[in-house]
Amino acid sequence: MIKNIIKKSTVCILFSLFLTITTGMNNGALANHEHLFPVIDGWEKPEEVDVYTPETLWDIINGAADVFMAYDFQELYWGEYLNSSDDGIYIVMEIYRQGCPVNAYGVYSQERPGTPELIDVGVQGYTAPGVLHYFVADVYVKIRSHDRSEATAEAMEKLARHVSSEMDPNPRFPAIVNKLPEEGKVEFSDQFINTNFLGHPFLSEAFVTTYEVEGNRFNLFVIENENREHNKQMLNDYYEFSGQEPSTVTEGIHRIDDRWNGEVGIVWKGNTLYGYYNLDDGELQDKYLEYFSGI
Repeated sequence: MIKNIIKKSTVCILFSLFLTITTGMNNGALANHEHLFPVIDGWEKPEEVDVYTPETLWDIINGAADVFMAYDFQELYWGEYLNSSDDGIYIVMEIYRQGCPVNAYGVYSQERPGTPELIDVGVQGYTAPGVLHYFVADVYVKIRSHDRSEATAEAMEKLARHVSSEMDPNPRFPAIVNKLPEEGKVEFSDQFINTNFLGHPFLSEAFVTTYEVEGNRFNLFVIENENREHNKQMLNDYYEFSGQEPSTVTEGIHRIDDRWNGEVGIVWKGNTLYGYYNLDDGELQDKYLEYFSGI
């Protein structure tokens, strides 16, 4: 079982403080979360909203719980709407609070399909038959129904827009999403990996995107830490794993021989690590190391 992540990024800490001040969050709970489940014409509002915690999440989603827990899951608010004229038609809305926007984005990015049909709600969302998923602020919202009618789809969208406006009327992507170059990005390949990046427990909180440039398909990533010492520790641990023994670990360019992932190029600048992997073209390696060094 994956336990809650102890280390939190600075952005998560600041967002938690903001949420405490502005919403009266108490002991991790979003106060008065029932207001996120509005009255919708033609539908019976849930009589009670179920709340699931890290200790009980497995009771409702079982096998999928590990993914949410890896992104610092806080609570799930679960409610079912019933169609007023047909008891057999329902809409289920699940609101997963992940503690901060970057973790909400992270778990959303894990479940988003490769070619989503986007909908303009929240920061980013997509639809499929009977499904509407999106993220906004620190929540990942999943709305679903077995009914494929237009009326049900409209009701699902109303629910989505209500929650989005309640959580953040001016949603935007977490800042880390804009840290990598635009040229060559493979659309919808971006992800935020909160733990065990590249399979290593000492690497965490990485934003990663796939690129296609000059016939090469590879990945670029960025990791933002609280301070320089955390970056130094990550690099020391990485060198120890690789068996390489650098004389000193300082800011600048590092090339790590990762027996699982091949060469991983990293540029350490302040509290940020930039890098590539799955990239064999030497000229492109040099190009991105130079690019990151000049940021």
